[in-house]
Amino acid sequence: MKVQFKTNELKHFYVTPLDELKGKLPFQREVIKHYKKKVQLLIAADSIDELGYFKSLNFKKLKGKRKNEYSIRLNKQYRLIFTINKKDEKIIFNVLVVEEISKHNEK
Repeated sequence: MKVQFKTNELKHFYVTPLDELKGKLPFQREVIKHYKKKVQLLIAADSIDELGYFKSLNFKKLKGKRKNEYSIRLNKQYRLIFTINKKDEKIIFNVLVVEEISKHNEK
């Protein structure tokens, strides 16, 4: 799948090697490390249904104000929030827009 990032900061965290991230970071390095791995998993997935096969991801469709968003677990405290846009109904091509790294049950 193709992945787009909502902010330059989220893209920066993904493309920059962990040891090259400088200054005060908004998340612990371990959270960013898990974020990088999970984005790679999203890219490698052939369909959104594959995410449900990994129980450790705790893949969920969100409700309420976030009803069009999904989340997967980064660790016990943080989730990766994203949206899914289908480009073609015949050939299901999902574009995942990584929205944010969020503390669980915050917001």
